[in-house]
Amino acid sequence: MSGLDKSQLIELLEYPRRRILQSMELNYCPHAGFFNHTDMECINCHQGMECTWMNHNDETVAVEKKSVEELKQQLLVAVDFIDSSLTPHHLSRRQCECENCVWLKRVQQVLKV
Repeated sequence: MSGLDKSQLIELLEYPRRRILQSMELNYCPHAGFFNHTDMECINCHQGMECTWMNHNDETVAVEKKSVEELKQQLLVAVDFIDSSLTPHHLSRRQCECENCVWLKRVQQVLKV
């Protein structure tokens, strides 16, 4: 685990940040995308995972202070998000060169998963 480059893990967070923000519907969010764990509207919102992830990993968070293990876990959550947004066309990812698949391959190479 200690062989992972922390700066590389932090760099890999940039792509899912952009994709998650693009997917979020914030026009009617009373908290502008900041998850409030005491608000029933947030608790029942279909974007709860996205808000929670963004609140822990956006540009305003000092991700450089997180441990390598924490960064790895956040990347794995992002992998699940990106992977779940792929269409069936991406089943042969080895040959796909879209942004999503290229990012997923990079994460796999860095994390060796």
